[in-house]
Amino acid sequence: MSKDFYLGVDGGQSHTEAVIADRDGNILGRGRGGPSNHVDQPGGRERLQSAIVDSVTNALRAAGSVVEISSIDKILFAAAHCAMTGEAEFKEEVIASILRARHLGVGHDAPAALAGATGGEPGVVVIAGTGSVAYGEDRSGQSVRAGGWGYLFGDEGSGFGIAKESLRRAMFGQDGLREPTPLRELALGYFNCPDLQAIEVAVVCGRMTRDYFASFAKEVHRAALEGEESAREIIMEAGRSLAALAAVVAKRLSFTEVCVAAVGGVFSGKLVRDAFRVALEEQSPSARIIAPRFDPAMGALLLAYRAAGRGPLPEGLLSNLAKNIGN
Repeated sequence: MSKDFYLGVDGGQSHTEAVIADRDGNILGRGRGGPSNHVDQPGGRERLQSAIVDSVTNALRAAGSVVEISSIDKILFAAAHCAMTGEAEFKEEVIASILRARHLGVGHDAPAALAGATGGEPGVVVIAGTGSVAYGEDRSGQSVRAGGWGYLFGDEGSGFGIAKESLRRAMFGQDGLREPTPLRELALGYFNCPDLQAIEVAVVCGRMTRDYFASFAKEVHRAALEGEESAREIIMEAGRSLAALAAVVAKRLSFTEVCVAAVGGVFSGKLVRDAFRVALEEQSPSARIIAPRFDPAMGALLLAYRAAGRGPLPEGLLSNLAKNIGN
């Protein structure tokens, strides 16, 4: 077996995942670490460093005797790609001080998500987790991104966006600016807060993390399934907003036909998926929604292979990776 090892890392707002494989597409180990976002905030660089070290070290341990190296500072990867939520500024410097690779790439998480979803083929991916973004590439390598403006200015259709709109409606209902909604009581119970002001203060002051606040989206989706009208309106609008991101990326890349993949926790909700599908059919009739072939960490691995001069990726390698996913 070849001793060339390849590493893909997907760093997000909830956790960081690493996957190690050999040159033939045999997956040797996967590992998980903590969140690796918000590097520019106090302690952010240290969190990123811990997330990378923990995820890669855990992947090395999972690989065991095949790699024969369990220390991150003793292995030289043939190629490694780290896909990070948010911009790569500051992150490349930190990651380069941790990982040793003949080819090291650090970039936004969207290209890795697309590579994973399509197996390295052209197309569009919409990511809807804590935040949201759409990204596409055509066959010439031209790329377009839409969304991804963060929780203050964007993140339409994301978990944070759904939670924010739910609290906004609850607050307006309490003020008498619109009809009261059961979302108020739902939020108070979920966050275990005595009133809406307590939730607002916790979010603004940073005592409540963004990913925890965004996790309220699951409760909103559940309420929508049970027939709560405000929740249903919010969820349906989220699906339409995510479809709009995909459609505008496809339009800007002048796709006549395009494969669109939807990834991220928000799409685990049936109502969001259905609203996304219907809206995308209206906004971009030539689009075809596909199930992601690989997850974003595997997409980062594919970008590592490509950086080492192995692109376009042979179907044999992709098939071997697919066969090894559960091993």
